[in-house]
Amino acid sequence: MVLSYEPGVKSRIMVCVTPQKSCRRLVERGAERAKETNGEFCVVYVNKNNDIYKDLKEHKILVELFEMAQKLGGRVSILVGRKISDTLAEFADENDITEIIVGKSLRSAFEVLLHGDVINPLIKRVEEKNIIVEVIE
Repeated sequence: MVLSYEPGVKSRIMVCVTPQKSCRRLVERGAERAKETNGEFCVVYVNKNNDIYKDLKEHKILVELFEMAQKLGGRVSILVGRKISDTLAEFADENDITEIIVGKSLRSAFEVLLHGDVINPLIKRVEEKNIIVEVIE
């Protein structure tokens, strides 16, 4: 999915969210960075299993995050992909993203071993394109 941006915009910030209320701070940071750099921002969610309507509570949180992003001047996208880091990196490349904002994983070391990490593979995928990744605590 390719978004259309205003001509001449050099700063394009991608905010990666999960269906958690704590992601509001990420959306706020993305809007702040877009304002600081006179750029644009988008908020993205990766739906791994193509089952976004499975849990209505999670769906409600995503809708709230997306509405917040739009009120702050951002765009929103739901991406589908089996490997989150690859899906995010491809979207960033296709949309000339200059900066990515992600939240620090709340997974324990054991959970990371079992399920894998998203942030480090994402950083490795986008560093050759000189895309900055900001990890928010």
